[in-house]
Amino acid sequence: MIVTMRTKAQAQRVADITGGVIVVKNGKPTPKVQLQGDFEQHRAAVESVSVLFRLCDDAGEQVPSGWTVTGASFEVEWPKDQHKASLIHSHFGARRAAYNWALAKVKSDMEAKQQNEDHLSTPWTLEALRKQWNIEKNEIAPWWGENSKEAYASGIADLVQALSGWSHSKNGRRRGRKVGFPKFKSKRKDQNRVRFTTGAMRLEDDRRTIVLPTIGALQSRENTRRIQRHLAKNNARLLNCTLSERWGRLFVSCQLAVRTSIVSNRSPSKPNARVGADLGLRALATIADGDGNIKVFPNPAPLRTTLTERRRVGRNLSRRIPGSNGYRRAKAKLAKLDRKCVYIRRESIHQLTRYLVDHYSQVQIEDLNLAAMRQSMRRRAFRRSVSDAGLGSFRPTLTYKAERAGVKMVVVDRFFPSSQIHHNCTGRLTGAKLAKRLTCEVCHVEVDRDDNAALNIRDWSVTSPGLVEASALSVPRPLSGTGGSSDDGMTYHLERGCKTSSNTGRTQRGKNNSRTSEIKVRDENLVKGASL
Repeated sequence: MIVTMRTKAQAQRVADITGGVIVVKNGKPTPKVQLQGDFEQHRAAVESVSVLFRLCDDAGEQVPSGWTVTGASFEVEWPKDQHKASLIHSHFGARRAAYNWALAKVKSDMEAKQQNEDHLSTPWTLEALRKQWNIEKNEIAPWWGENSKEAYASGIADLVQALSGWSHSKNGRRRGRKVGFPKFKSKRKDQNRVRFTTGAMRLEDDRRTIVLPTIGALQSRENTRRIQRHLAKNNARLLNCTLSERWGRLFVSCQLAVRTSIVSNRSPSKPNARVGADLGLRALATIADGDGNIKVFPNPAPLRTTLTERRRVGRNLSRRIPGSNGYRRAKAKLAKLDRKCVYIRRESIHQLTRYLVDHYSQVQIEDLNLAAMRQSMRRRAFRRSVSDAGLGSFRPTLTYKAERAGVKMVVVDRFFPSSQIHHNCTGRLTGAKLAKRLTCEVCHVEVDRDDNAALNIRDWSVTSPGLVEASALSVPRPLSGTGGSSDDGMTYHLERGCKTSSNTGRTQRGKNNSRTSEIKVRDENLVKGASL
């Protein structure tokens, strides 16, 4: 077995304890250790170093390590002691100060490098910047001893991640929008937060107290039983805690590693059933199972339902004097509406994903292009509705839940026209762009757009992408002989429809038009070959 640790130092410790051999690649040691015999006899030794490791067999195939990373968030009360409350704000400012110092250091090195190529710059790594901070902190921050060292490390780590994102985006190694160069953090705009990775972090046995380094004990407004019981039984390891302020309230987010047997002991109620889920705005999701049953999860649209009240509170806030009691009360009301929208949206996604993994063994979903959906109609109201539904959090939430429950998740090809093919006769569906009901050109039957799309997604197969049994929008590959089927049984589109309207933007339109022209030229050649 091969164990991959996070660092080379951890790998060396594992090798010394277990008698394993460090894997060498290109003459350099790697954080991988080759273990002899069964891994279970070395598990205790490996976990004594770290539980964040990957396990592979001798062939290189990754196997379950027995641990999974999860998290939980708890709201805590602001301390009544003014000294502790000011200490929390001091930690927030310390993180911001370290971030700005590191950013100024990086920018000064870049300017000096342009003037003198022999200038030695500080590497953009957490270790190098922290070492430089420890050298200069007595001069630039003589008050550094009032806060935990983790506050400064948290700010430097955030900058390192931001620089990595900018560098990868600039070099084309990062997908999505271009990431700009990091900017300085201001007290007015920056979100107050600080992350602790070492020190006295624990959850007390009373299940109402969370202890953080330097700050001390904080009273939780929620019961911490869901993770404290695992920590007490040594079935989980606390990795880090993040203290943050949002809507004027304090939250502690705990990240921990839990044994896989603790979180994956559920099995679907329908072990051999497959379901297709079609996401939308009228309904959050329309799902169709193997028996043809259709279930609709309504879209709560929390922002739309509270929009009138938000406008009234916003007008009330604009008429108040900043800093007055009336201003603080109006601001608290607006924050309450924001908090309500976030919680409703998050809860609806959790209920939907939990239902899918609890009932079905295979879930098939769409590969949505949400950025294109927001720009499809070039209207602010439509973009607001797409964001209000919170569709972006559906796939990552379902991914980790399906992995823990052992449920297979299949992502349907993005260009599969699930809303343009009639499920019964495979004819083309026509109608308005956002019409709820569409009409088939072949059998002239009117069908529900969402129900029909859910059925098509359910029957989509990896072996025949773009095809649901037979499609009027496709043509078979030219026959190599006199048989009645193609060589590989695949079907190729004459035209493809993008459900997410990703061809509306200027840049995306050019890419899709070029791709469509290539597909048409290819399919025309296929048709000519078939006629010959």
